[in-house]
This record gives sequence, structure tokens and C-alpha cells, in this order.
Amino acid sequence: MPPSKSDTHLTPDEVHEVILSVWELDSRKMFDPCPANADFDGLKIGWEDWNYVNPPYGKIKGERKTLLSQFVTKAIHELETFNHKSIMLLPSKTDQDWYHELVRHGYGIYWFDHRLRFKNNKWSATQPHFMVMIK
Repeated sequence: MPPSKSDTHLTPDEVHEVILSVWELDSRKMFDPCPANADFDGLKIGWEDWNYVNPPYGKIKGERKTLLSQFVTKAIHELETFNHKSIMLLPSKTDQDWYHELVRHGYGIYWFDHRLRFKNNKWSATQPHFMVMIK
């Protein structure tokens, strides 16, 4: 499983099916603040009542925090300020501050028991993933 050279990882259909099965929500009808080839910056706009977030993993030049970390912070802010709920698909990086922030809040987590294969990747992900319900 070679590492991906892209920062864009298109959500596998399986993820949407799990969201429907576990939480009885249709993530395909939710607002996506970070779609591939977006013509807006999801970190600078308001989100909607329900959001599905599969954030990019990279960094913006000159920024200390990764985009992933910034999207986690934004999702928590959207909930606390506007009661906008989010489901996020995230890599299992349990040593990261953003992960511990999610755990401290007690948000519901769904762990995948296998490596996901994103739609635009030839191989399965190099790390496990989980989803978190921020509500």
C-alpha cells in the first residue's frame, strides 16, 4: 500500500451506507464544506444544519495546524455557536490534539474494522479511519 500523493480522498460509497445504517442519516444530502475541486473555502463560510466532512489532510504554507485539524476545530465551533451538526471521516491518529479534543467532548465515534479504499485511490488507505458524530 504505497502512500497517496494526493490530498484529495474521495469518500467510498461504503461510508455513506454506514452513516445511513448506524445513524439513519443520508450523508449525500448533507452540506460538504470541503468537496473536491471546491470554489469556496469551507473554513471561511458558515455551514448548514447537517454537514458531512471528509477533510483534506495537508497544510497550507505558513500554517502551523493541518487542514484536518482546522476542519475539526471548525466543526466543533459550528456546533457550539450555531448548533450545526457534523459527521466527519477522519484518520485514526490518536496521538493528535484534535483527536483528544473530540474524545474530551464525548462525541460518538464509529470505528471501521478495516482499511478503507477511497474512490480515487488504487490501494486501500495506509491507516485506519473512524467517523465522529459532532452533535
